[in-house]
Amino acid sequence: MLTSGEIAKFVEREIGKMIDALYRRGAKAKTIAAQHGVSDAFVSLLRSAVDETIARGKRRDKLVNRKTKDRAVSIDETFFKIDGETIYAIIVRGYRSSKVLGINVSPARAEADMRKAFDEAQANSSERIEVITADAHEATRAMARHLGYPITLIVHPHKKPYNKAIIERIEYDGDLQVHTIIGVSTTIFKKQKKRQYHFKHVTRPVNPPAAKPRGRPKGSKNRKKSAGKEKRKPKKRGRPSIFDVFKSGRKGYVNVRPGKQQLVFSGVPIQPVIKGMRDAFELFAGKHIQNNHSESTNNVIRTVVFLGGQRSVKRLDGRIRAVMRMRNDAELKPRLKMRHRYRARVYLKRMAGADFKADLSNYSIKIQANA
Repeated sequence: MLTSGEIAKFVEREIGKMIDALYRRGAKAKTIAAQHGVSDAFVSLLRSAVDETIARGKRRDKLVNRKTKDRAVSIDETFFKIDGETIYAIIVRGYRSSKVLGINVSPARAEADMRKAFDEAQANSSERIEVITADAHEATRAMARHLGYPITLIVHPHKKPYNKAIIERIEYDGDLQVHTIIGVSTTIFKKQKKRQYHFKHVTRPVNPPAAKPRGRPKGSKNRKKSAGKEKRKPKKRGRPSIFDVFKSGRKGYVNVRPGKQQLVFSGVPIQPVIKGMRDAFELFAGKHIQNNHSESTNNVIRTVVFLGGQRSVKRLDGRIRAVMRMRNDAELKPRLKMRHRYRARVYLKRMAGADFKADLSNYSIKIQANA
């Protein structure tokens, strides 16, 4: 007959396998319950216990155990529904480390929400983040413009045409922000070839004046019109399309050599264009330009994160952070101490076969999964 120590070791191994399947492989709770001969309720209990253990003993709020050396990150967001309200999970992932460096769970995805996730990512990297890839969400672009230091933003919109991307190089000249916008095809760095791009400059004051009130000035409706003036066509309202550079920008050409890691520009290109293109080339040489680095993490979150029982923004944030902490550190094994009256015969049947008849249903086991 097995001793209590042998039973405890076996159950500990089983729990370790279940934790790994839940947090690193993204297996469903029902699948794990069926494979290990336990109830769905037990898997839910195990998930809650691991979350609490990471929060209490492994500093779940710190996503990495030591700072990475990422200088390029990807930003994207996914969403959940809690009591009919949309809650966004903003994720920042490093390209060099492939780790999630910043998370912000919020009912909104405004510039301040994006900045909060970005600031956490910056705190988790020993290098200054100088390259960001993102979709065309305006709040992310505004955040990059307001960081206050030179940065390259690579934008791949999640709308047609999918074959175009924008590289934005943001630099400073005294009180002015020089914004160089470069329009390229998403396949520009895919293979060796001479490629065309478009570019233009937009100069903005670092501290812009307060916006004027919308609408016509008071009294202008009844003012006498000048007889000699032609009626001008009113300007189109709203911000210009992100793809406007392909219509109004100047053309340039570059020889792309991904095998040799080289970009050879024709003519005399300006420095912001060279810097922005080379930053993008470092990430996407031989590849399509896209922002799938964070999108893949979002898919994992949607699969792995399960909100059972009481739902709240705080609980969702805790679940996501626990999952990402486990996935960031492959060697992390939570020191888990659970007191529960396990039905030991469930495990013993799997070891000794279906004919095992010993009644151990009231056998209490204390489990401590060591780090």
